[in-house]
Amino acid sequence: METRIAGCPLGAKCEELKAEQGKTVLYRCPWYVQVRGVDVNTGQETGTWGCAIAWMPALMVNTANESRKGVAATESFRNEMVKQGTQTQQVLRAAAHETLLQGKICE
Repeated sequence: METRIAGCPLGAKCEELKAEQGKTVLYRCPWYVQVRGVDVNTGQETGTWGCAIAWMPALMVNTANESRKGVAATESFRNEMVKQGTQTQQVLRAAAHETLLQGKICE
């Protein structure tokens, strides 16, 4: 079975050359965009042109991955703050206990 890519669901062409008043004019669909980034496999910068509608699934997966990284960083930060809070409480308790043992009271 042969597989082919269908035309634009909006009925447009991504890029089309037309002659107007003796000049060649390039008409570009507003949905035809360049997505720039870094290839995660090679580390090289890329800039690929394509239909924004077709890019949506890949960009949504990328957004979900970046969101997941942000959540992990926030959780890690939270865990460090809890650990430091616990250590601070222990130091304050030890200092209060020492103060009670010495019989000193703040005036």
